[in-house]
Amino acid sequence: MAEKDFSLDKYRSKRDFAKTPEPAPAEPLAAEAELRDFVIHRHEARNLHYDLRLEMEGVLKSWAVPKGLSWVPADKHLAVRTEDHPIEYLTFDGVIPKGQYGAGAMTIWDRGTYRVTEGDGLDGLDDGKLEIELRGGRVRGQWHMVRLAKSDKDWLLFKYRDRYAREEGEPVFPLDLSREKPAKIPRSVKTMRPAQTAEPFSDAAWVFELKFAGVRMTAAVDGGGVRFADASGKTAKWKLSELEGDLRRLRAERAVLDGVLVASDEADRPDADLLAQRLAAGDTEELRFYVFDLLHYEDWDLRERPLLQRKSALASVVPKSARVLYVDHVVERGEELADLVARRGLAGVIAKRGDSPYAAGPSDDWKEIRAAESTAPATGSVHDALAKGGSRRPSRVKFSNRNKIYWPVEGITKGQLLDWYDRMADVIVPYLRDRPVHMLRYPDGIEGKSFYHKNVAGRMPDWVKTVVVKEEGGEEVRYVVCNDRDTLLQLVNLGSIDLHPWLSRTDEPEMPDWAIIDLDPSDDDFSKPVRIARTVGKVLHGAGLRPSLKTSGKTGLHIYVPLVRKYSYEQARMFCEVVARMAVVEHKDIATVERTPAKRGSKVYVDYGQNRREQTVVPPYVVRPVPGASVSAPLDWDELSGRVQPADFNLETVPERLERLGDLFRGALTDLQELEPAIEALGNR
Repeated sequence: MAEKDFSLDKYRSKRDFAKTPEPAPAEPLAAEAELRDFVIHRHEARNLHYDLRLEMEGVLKSWAVPKGLSWVPADKHLAVRTEDHPIEYLTFDGVIPKGQYGAGAMTIWDRGTYRVTEGDGLDGLDDGKLEIELRGGRVRGQWHMVRLAKSDKDWLLFKYRDRYAREEGEPVFPLDLSREKPAKIPRSVKTMRPAQTAEPFSDAAWVFELKFAGVRMTAAVDGGGVRFADASGKTAKWKLSELEGDLRRLRAERAVLDGVLVASDEADRPDADLLAQRLAAGDTEELRFYVFDLLHYEDWDLRERPLLQRKSALASVVPKSARVLYVDHVVERGEELADLVARRGLAGVIAKRGDSPYAAGPSDDWKEIRAAESTAPATGSVHDALAKGGSRRPSRVKFSNRNKIYWPVEGITKGQLLDWYDRMADVIVPYLRDRPVHMLRYPDGIEGKSFYHKNVAGRMPDWVKTVVVKEEGGEEVRYVVCNDRDTLLQLVNLGSIDLHPWLSRTDEPEMPDWAIIDLDPSDDDFSKPVRIARTVGKVLHGAGLRPSLKTSGKTGLHIYVPLVRKYSYEQARMFCEVVARMAVVEHKDIATVERTPAKRGSKVYVDYGQNRREQTVVPPYVVRPVPGASVSAPLDWDELSGRVQPADFNLETVPERLERLGDLFRGALTDLQELEPAIEALGNR
């Protein structure tokens, strides 16, 4: 296929510019510098894919990449050459109408500059070999492109082994900075610190880290240089050659990290006196730098970003090293961590508000929790520490019939189910906290009889929290409120395989903090709810919202919009109805808002009616009473493709996924949003 077959003429011939918002091409630009522009579009066409576009000769040479870019060099992804696009496409964001070529949402996923690292771009294009370095807000580093033999349009795209490459399962940089304003790396940073001490506490809005006995300092990595500074921003006087060497392998060319310099004794316990001795003697080979915050990354200042975003980014850039170590954290479980720290002889705990920016000096968003003195040694990460030494308090639950088979085909017992909830309690309980809970009990397993149970008056141990709620019919019902691990295990021990919390909390039962769209299919074709979810996501994201997505654990999908608690159920329902009907208009062949099952046929029910008082939706990470013991699993929106299936997420697969990706649904608890701007945006469509 000749180069002319990829030209702008081809682009023109496929489009009716009276109907599509895509830009009509002007004359190509002639001059080019060494650094040229690139853009990667996320294209929600018939199949989700990504379009890589490189500026050459005044146009954008374009490839469709079905699987997107991989940071693992061994992954060679297909990239299909398509027609050149006009340079104006660098800034194009929009929805290509149905019936037009490429119909679907075309959104900028990343953009920046690139350079050809070997030879000339056009020569490489002709020869079938391109080596490029991308400098975007998501994508950094070198990539190779090789055209397949006997093909004019099929190429392989793969990562070069540079500082940005990852091994399978390692986290990639999680933030999209492509629209952020660049900033120079700061020459001096005054560190943030706790403004007060506090007694141990637990709160889902806070994260808790181990406090290390050592010297607080920052490390600024800029190209090949590393500058260490003290808490006031002054250059440190020590020579830390070994740490410098490890930091030069950081997965960034420029970064500023905040952490603590530590020396450990023979019991592997941080020792401040030993650190002072080694620094005085210049004996720094075995010192460690425990890092807990990322203040600057490449061309961007991250200090205004929420703490949890900065920590997620930090975890992705810290190199494999025995000296530079990422400080892990736990969410909510402050009292448990403080108890463990006191028993194991660590310095204490630092509590930090998860959504807080980084501000110099003392801040009420950080609190120090001091530990009681002890001589017991302690090592490892926060999660390692909590998993060792009997850190979980003995349960108050009197377990029964642990050997009873709950899933006959799979041979899964009640005991295994209890062990799952014991293991996952820390991520599940925040989604149940302070909400009335319904149980759906299966005392004899999934093939036995089941029944709903909500009124627990006189049927729970004294230590289980309950609340009396007057329902719409006037009846007073005593509900369980599941605020801790033991209550969760008590409910599961009663045969409730999954749990069903309200969308509002006990203190304001009329005001939901979740608006829900439930995609409920009539058959087992999961590609239908996937297609509809992509459209719902497109509508919500286009309105400026940040929805959370998960599998129902059965055959459907749940889409949550976390709300500031000021809307009624009726307001939430009306908003979701608008979005649901917009999705149905686009998918009349497979979607419906018809409530009567007999009238739906094989269509997916786009259910906005869940948004009402006393209605419930299962939370993430609960096990569902279905064959295969599938789990309601959070998804990244980019995972919506024809390949994902509910059965992929089960008791075996979800723990590893959670460890690798973190809790993808956490925004449903912390990222509370207002509907007025979204309503206005939808009205302007």
